[in-house]
Parts: sequence; structure tokens; C-alpha cells
Amino acid sequence: MAVAALFFVACQNQTETVTENATETKVAEGPIAITVGNFDEKAAELVGKEVIIIGTADHICKHDGKKLFLIDVEEEGRVKITSGEGVPAFNSEYEGYDFKVIGIVDEMIVDEEYLREWEEEVIAGIDETRHLGGGEPMTEEERAAGVHLDDPAMEQIAAYREMMAEEGTNKLSFYSIVCSEFEVIEDPQ
Repeated sequence: MAVAALFFVACQNQTETVTENATETKVAEGPIAITVGNFDEKAAELVGKEVIIIGTADHICKHDGKKLFLIDVEEEGRVKITSGEGVPAFNSEYEGYDFKVIGIVDEMIVDEEYLREWEEEVIAGIDETRHLGGGEPMTEEERAAGVHLDDPAMEQIAAYREMMAEEGTNKLSFYSIVCSEFEVIEDPQ
């Protein structure tokens, strides 16, 4: 009887420990670790989730410092990082340095409606900030002369339509990370 009671108490304590560990695991959960090399394959399932990624700054937008592109010298891939609300701009002097970024995976969907709207904006001479990251509105003379037909934005719109046709799909998804915090790793050793 005493042995059975000890066995019962031991099992009960073990269950509590497992429960405590499970609770500790939930509390300890944080951003999901990903790499530059596996970002493209995992991004669709991580949309809206917090991730942590480390990579080398291949390019930092010098215009406003709101975009950073990470690469990994040992893996293929390139990940676009945009600074989130309240996050300071990325300093272009740190191009070539390693960054540790925490942020939320974002999906931009390009479909025919998006392309039609973009095309109308180009024809109307509206600033290309949303699509190409900046640009000057066209003058009335340029618009009347049909300058928009040679615009790089029109070439990009045509390229997206061609990609959709080749892939037999009605939308393209582009993934990035909206940064909530970052750290420049100045000395990786």
C-alpha cells in the first residue's frame, strides 16, 4: 500500500513539473528565429507573426533610411526590412555590418486591381512613393506627350503582369519584415 501511495505521489509530482515546464515554455516564447536562406519558404506561414533574423546589410536606403536589405554570405536570399512606427531610420554608414532585427512578417499582394491603380497613378503623374519608393510627379507637358509610357513604373507593371501569366496565377505575394527593433552587430566575435 505504501509503495502504491509513493508511486501515486511521484506521478502526481511529475505531472506538476511537466505542467510547470509547459507554462515556462509558453512564457519563454518569443520571436520565431528564421534565416535569410529560409525566409522565402517560411514567410507565407509567418505573416503577422514576430520573427528574429540576423543578416548582413547589403543595402540601406540612403534617401530616408526606412529600408534595409539583409543577405547572408553563406546562404542565398535577400530580405527586405522596413522600419516600423517609432523605429529610428537605418544609418547607411552601417552597410556591410551585421544586423539583428525583430519584427513582424508582412505580405504585399500584387494583383490586377493593384496594377490597374498603379498604372492610373503613373498616367496621372502621381508621386510613386507607394510603389517604387519615391519619384517626382510628371509635368503637364510630360503627361500630354505620353512620357509615362517609357516610365520604369510602367515597365515594372508589365513585368508583374507577365510574371502572373507565366505562373498561371492572379496574384503575386512579396514578403518583408516590418522592424520593431534592431541592433547593429559591430563585432561578430
